[in-house]
Amino acid sequence: MGFDLYGLNPKLKSKEPSINWEDKPSDKEKRQYFKDREKFLKENVGHYFRNNVWWWRPLANYVIKFTGCIDESDHEYWSENGGHEVDDQTAKQIHNQLKVLIESGHTKKFEDDYEKERLRAEKHNDKVEKELKKFCKSVEKKLGKTNLAPMNFPKADKDKWDEIYNKKLWSASYPFSVENVKEFAEFCRFSGGFKIC
Repeated sequence: MGFDLYGLNPKLKSKEPSINWEDKPSDKEKRQYFKDREKFLKENVGHYFRNNVWWWRPLANYVIKFTGCIDESDHEYWSENGGHEVDDQTAKQIHNQLKVLIESGHTKKFEDDYEKERLRAEKHNDKVEKELKKFCKSVEKKLGKTNLAPMNFPKADKDKWDEIYNKKLWSASYPFSVENVKEFAEFCRFSGGFKIC
């Protein structure tokens, strides 16, 4: 799952390439289209921005928490891809605030602190994984079967597996980087407002 953001009125330097898929284009035509599209997206940063769910959530939370540009009533829309629109003025304010946060070193410090916590969570999850494997082997040995999925465990064992699994810290899966914030800030600047899909 990902979050696709489309500029509502992006400032374009070139025309968006197109291809008619119904005409069954050749491999050469497809390669050329994707090459032209990649060039178009690099030249027109306000047209489109994408993050998978793992990258988007920390970015959206950072924007909400530190820019002061998002009304509290809109916070929930930043965590769903239902077509919420952000107007041009707000997009430009987000850009300006992110630029200040980046230039002041705030975003880099946040990234460093965030990454330390994420790595701690990752190490914790490694221990949980080892505990899960050990438990699975003990269940397989008890039942005299191998390669059992936890869903096929007896109820008491499945409940125990769930208990161990639920110790995982999901924060380990959500990265954050200054570079991603910079790319998003530039998208906001040139988007003319955007839609979160």
